[in-house]
Amino acid sequence: MAVTEEKTTYCRICEVYCGLVATVEDGRVTKLRPDREHVASKGYCCPKGVTFHEVTHDPDRVLHPLKKVGGEWQRISWSQAIGEIGERLRKIRAEHGPDAIALYTGNPAGYSYSHRIFSSNWIDAVGSRQSYGAGSQDNLGDFLASKFLYGACFLQPVPDLGRTRFALVIATNPAVSQGTLMHVVDAPRRLEEIRERGGKVVVIDPRRTETAELADEHHFIRPDTDVY
Repeated sequence: MAVTEEKTTYCRICEVYCGLVATVEDGRVTKLRPDREHVASKGYCCPKGVTFHEVTHDPDRVLHPLKKVGGEWQRISWSQAIGEIGERLRKIRAEHGPDAIALYTGNPAGYSYSHRIFSSNWIDAVGSRQSYGAGSQDNLGDFLASKFLYGACFLQPVPDLGRTRFALVIATNPAVSQGTLMHVVDAPRRLEEIRERGGKVVVIDPRRTETAELADEHHFIRPDTDVY
Protein backbone atom coordinates (compact mmCIF):
# COMPACT_ATOMS: atom_id res chain seq x y z
CA MET A 1 0.00 0.00 0.00
CA ALA A 2 1.42 3.35 -1.08
CA VAL A 3 2.30 5.85 1.64
CA THR A 4 1.11 9.35 0.65
CA GLU A 5 1.96 12.51 2.52
CA GLU A 6 2.08 16.26 1.90
CA LYS A 7 5.18 18.31 2.61
CA THR A 8 5.49 22.08 2.76
CA THR A 9 8.28 23.37 0.53
CA TYR A 10 9.07 26.20 -1.87
CA CYS A 11 10.05 26.81 -5.48
CA ARG A 12 13.71 27.69 -6.06
CA ILE A 13 13.63 28.39 -9.79
CA CYS A 14 13.89 32.14 -9.17
CA GLU A 15 14.48 34.52 -6.27
CA VAL A 16 10.81 34.93 -5.31
CA TYR A 17 10.66 31.47 -3.64
CA CYS A 18 6.88 30.93 -3.90
CA GLY A 19 5.48 28.51 -1.36
CA LEU A 20 4.50 25.02 -2.52
CA VAL A 21 2.90 21.90 -1.10
CA ALA A 22 4.33 18.66 -2.46
CA THR A 23 2.38 15.43 -2.61
CA VAL A 24 4.86 12.62 -1.96
CA GLU A 25 4.00 8.98 -2.67
CA ASP A 26 6.54 6.40 -1.48
CA GLY A 27 9.31 9.02 -1.55
CA ARG A 28 8.43 10.34 -5.02
CA VAL A 29 6.94 13.79 -5.65
CA THR A 30 3.80 13.26 -7.73
CA LYS A 31 2.18 16.70 -7.51
CA LEU A 32 3.02 20.30 -6.64
CA ARG A 33 0.47 22.97 -5.79
CA PRO A 34 0.69 26.55 -4.49
CA ASP A 35 0.66 26.95 -0.70
CA ARG A 36 -2.27 29.19 0.25
CA GLU A 37 -0.83 29.67 3.75
CA HIS A 38 2.56 30.92 2.55
CA VAL A 39 3.23 34.35 4.07
CA ALA A 40 4.41 35.93 0.81
CA SER A 41 3.01 34.05 -2.19
CA LYS A 42 -0.40 33.33 -0.57
CA GLY A 43 -1.41 30.60 -2.97
CA TYR A 44 0.28 31.93 -6.09
CA CYS A 45 2.88 30.16 -8.20
CA CYS A 46 3.83 30.55 -11.85
CA PRO A 47 3.42 27.58 -14.26
CA LYS A 48 7.10 26.64 -13.99
CA GLY A 49 7.02 26.00 -10.26
CA VAL A 50 4.05 23.63 -10.14
CA THR A 51 5.39 21.45 -12.97
CA PHE A 52 9.00 21.11 -11.90
CA HIS A 53 8.50 17.58 -10.62
CA GLU A 54 7.79 16.62 -14.23
CA VAL A 55 11.32 17.73 -15.09
CA THR A 56 12.71 15.66 -12.23
CA HIS A 57 10.87 12.52 -13.34
CA ASP A 58 11.14 13.06 -17.10
CA PRO A 59 12.12 9.75 -18.75
CA ASP A 60 14.60 11.62 -20.96
CA ARG A 61 16.43 13.20 -18.02
CA VAL A 62 20.15 12.41 -18.09
CA LEU A 63 21.11 10.70 -14.82
CA HIS A 64 24.49 9.23 -15.76
CA PRO A 65 27.53 10.30 -17.80
CA LEU A 66 27.10 9.50 -21.49
CA LYS A 67 29.66 9.41 -24.28
CA LYS A 68 28.95 9.24 -27.99
CA VAL A 69 30.76 6.26 -29.48
CA GLY A 70 30.25 5.41 -33.14
CA GLY A 71 27.23 7.71 -33.33
CA GLU A 72 25.54 6.13 -30.30
CA TRP A 73 25.35 7.31 -26.69
CA GLN A 74 26.95 4.92 -24.24
CA ARG A 75 26.95 5.10 -20.45
CA ILE A 76 30.38 5.54 -18.85
CA SER A 77 31.56 5.86 -15.26
CA TRP A 78 31.90 9.16 -13.44
CA SER A 79 35.64 8.66 -13.07
CA GLN A 80 36.05 8.14 -16.82
CA ALA A 81 33.88 11.16 -17.66
CA ILE A 82 35.67 13.50 -15.25
CA GLY A 83 39.06 12.19 -16.36
CA GLU A 84 38.38 12.71 -20.07
CA ILE A 85 36.81 16.14 -19.55
CA GLY A 86 39.74 17.22 -17.38
CA GLU A 87 42.21 16.03 -19.99
CA ARG A 88 40.48 18.02 -22.73
CA LEU A 89 40.27 21.15 -20.60
CA ARG A 90 43.98 20.94 -19.74
CA LYS A 91 44.76 20.65 -23.45
CA ILE A 92 42.60 23.69 -24.29
CA ARG A 93 44.23 25.76 -21.53
CA ALA A 94 47.73 24.71 -22.61
CA GLU A 95 47.10 25.62 -26.26
CA HIS A 96 44.89 28.71 -25.93
CA GLY A 97 45.26 29.97 -22.36
CA PRO A 98 42.85 29.85 -19.38
CA ASP A 99 40.48 32.46 -20.83
CA ALA A 100 39.53 29.97 -23.55
CA ILE A 101 37.49 28.21 -20.83
CA ALA A 102 34.33 29.86 -19.49
CA LEU A 103 31.83 29.27 -16.72
CA TYR A 104 28.09 29.58 -17.32
CA THR A 105 25.56 29.63 -14.46
CA GLY A 106 21.79 29.67 -14.92
CA ASN A 107 18.61 28.92 -13.01
CA PRO A 108 17.99 27.17 -10.71
CA ALA A 109 21.69 26.59 -9.98
CA GLY A 110 22.13 30.34 -9.63
CA TYR A 111 20.06 30.26 -6.44
CA SER A 112 22.04 27.42 -4.89
CA TYR A 113 24.76 28.75 -2.57
CA SER A 114 26.76 25.51 -2.74
CA HIS A 115 26.77 25.53 -6.55
CA ARG A 116 27.93 29.14 -6.65
CA ILE A 117 30.74 28.47 -4.17
CA PHE A 118 32.06 25.39 -5.94
CA SER A 119 31.71 26.81 -9.46
CA SER A 120 33.48 30.07 -8.57
CA ASN A 121 36.30 28.15 -6.91
CA TRP A 122 36.57 25.96 -9.99
CA ILE A 123 36.86 28.83 -12.48
CA ASP A 124 39.40 30.51 -10.17
CA ALA A 125 41.46 27.33 -10.19
CA VAL A 126 41.31 27.25 -13.99
CA GLY A 127 42.55 30.85 -13.99
CA SER A 128 39.88 32.14 -16.36
CA ARG A 129 38.20 35.56 -16.21
CA GLN A 130 35.32 34.33 -18.39
CA SER A 131 32.19 33.91 -16.29
CA TYR A 132 28.69 34.21 -17.70
CA GLY A 133 25.13 33.47 -16.68
CA ALA A 134 21.47 33.98 -17.43
CA GLY A 135 21.87 37.55 -16.16
CA SER A 136 24.59 38.39 -18.68
CA GLN A 137 22.15 37.40 -21.43
CA ASP A 138 18.84 38.91 -20.42
CA ASN A 139 19.47 41.70 -17.89
CA LEU A 140 23.11 42.73 -18.01
CA GLY A 141 22.04 46.36 -18.42
CA ASP A 142 20.26 46.17 -15.07
CA PHE A 143 23.43 45.03 -13.30
CA LEU A 144 25.52 47.67 -15.07
CA ALA A 145 23.11 50.45 -14.10
CA SER A 146 23.20 49.32 -10.46
CA LYS A 147 27.01 49.36 -10.55
CA PHE A 148 27.00 52.98 -11.73
CA LEU A 149 24.14 54.14 -9.49
CA TYR A 150 24.78 52.24 -6.25
CA GLY A 151 28.36 51.03 -6.51
CA ALA A 152 27.63 47.30 -6.80
CA CYS A 153 25.93 45.14 -9.42
CA PHE A 154 23.83 43.22 -6.90
CA LEU A 155 22.44 46.26 -5.09
CA GLN A 156 19.11 45.91 -6.83
CA PRO A 157 16.27 48.36 -6.09
CA VAL A 158 12.99 46.64 -5.18
CA PRO A 159 9.97 48.70 -6.28
CA ASP A 160 7.30 49.34 -3.67
CA LEU A 161 4.43 48.25 -5.90
CA GLY A 162 2.10 47.99 -2.91
CA ARG A 163 2.09 51.81 -2.56
CA THR A 164 2.99 52.90 -6.08
CA ARG A 165 0.64 55.35 -7.82
CA PHE A 166 2.54 55.50 -11.11
CA ALA A 167 4.50 52.61 -12.60
CA LEU A 168 6.66 53.12 -15.69
CA VAL A 169 7.70 49.81 -17.22
CA ILE A 170 10.45 50.14 -19.81
CA ALA A 171 11.40 47.28 -22.12
CA THR A 172 10.52 44.49 -19.71
CA ASN A 173 7.60 42.11 -19.45
CA PRO A 174 6.89 41.24 -15.79
CA ALA A 175 3.54 39.66 -16.68
CA VAL A 176 5.61 36.80 -18.11
CA SER A 177 8.97 37.07 -16.31
CA GLN A 178 7.23 37.60 -12.93
CA GLY A 179 9.40 40.67 -12.46
CA THR A 180 12.65 38.84 -11.90
CA LEU A 181 15.05 40.65 -9.53
CA MET A 182 12.06 42.63 -8.22
CA HIS A 183 11.21 40.00 -5.60
CA VAL A 184 7.51 40.40 -6.45
CA VAL A 185 4.99 37.59 -6.18
CA ASP A 186 2.31 37.57 -8.92
CA ALA A 187 3.57 40.64 -10.80
CA PRO A 188 0.51 40.90 -13.11
CA ARG A 189 -1.80 41.15 -10.09
CA ARG A 190 0.44 43.78 -8.45
CA LEU A 191 0.19 45.92 -11.60
CA GLU A 192 -3.57 45.51 -11.74
CA GLU A 193 -3.85 46.63 -8.12
CA ILE A 194 -2.11 49.91 -8.99
CA ARG A 195 -4.87 50.66 -11.48
CA GLU A 196 -7.62 49.52 -9.12
CA ARG A 197 -6.59 52.08 -6.48
CA GLY A 198 -6.55 54.90 -9.04
CA GLY A 199 -2.92 54.69 -10.11
CA LYS A 200 -1.49 54.40 -13.59
CA VAL A 201 0.69 51.86 -15.40
CA VAL A 202 2.59 52.97 -18.52
CA VAL A 203 4.59 50.59 -20.69
CA ILE A 204 7.32 51.64 -23.14
CA ASP A 205 8.19 48.74 -25.41
CA PRO A 206 8.53 48.12 -29.16
CA ARG A 207 6.32 45.03 -28.80
CA ARG A 208 2.74 44.72 -27.63
CA THR A 209 3.63 42.56 -24.64
CA GLU A 210 1.40 40.85 -22.11
CA THR A 211 2.30 43.61 -19.65
CA ALA A 212 1.31 46.24 -22.20
CA GLU A 213 -2.11 44.60 -22.40
CA LEU A 214 -2.54 45.27 -18.66
CA ALA A 215 -1.34 48.88 -18.80
CA ASP A 216 -3.22 52.16 -19.09
CA GLU A 217 -0.87 53.33 -21.83
CA HIS A 218 1.54 51.60 -24.19
CA HIS A 219 4.08 53.69 -26.10
CA PHE A 220 5.91 51.93 -28.91
CA ILE A 221 9.59 52.51 -29.53
CA ARG A 222 11.00 52.01 -32.98
CA PRO A 223 13.83 49.46 -32.58
CA ASP A 224 17.37 50.76 -33.07
CA THR A 225 16.39 54.38 -32.38
CA ASP A 226 16.82 56.70 -29.42
CA VAL A 227 14.15 55.91 -26.80
CA TYR A 228 13.97 59.55 -25.75
